Amino acid sequence: MEFAIGMVMVQIILNGHKKEIQENTTLEQFLSGIELPKFYVVEKNMQIIYKENFANVILKNGDNVEIATFCGGG
Repeated sequence: MEFAIGMVMVQIILNGHKKEIQENTTLEQFLSGIELPKFYVVEKNMQIIYKENFANVILKNGDNVEIATFCGGG
């Protein structure tokens, strides 16, 4: 994700790591800029966000985002 000079940045926590993003970035925009596994679930501030709502969720300073993957086993 590229940022223009003068853009306001906010800090989120992604899977325990600090990350700076542009202010008013939606969850959909943010996820489009990272590599994701085939099956995953997204949690923001300890609340699951469904895929159909990604475009409506704006990430704010201090948000804690967790991306969990599914794996099979026996």
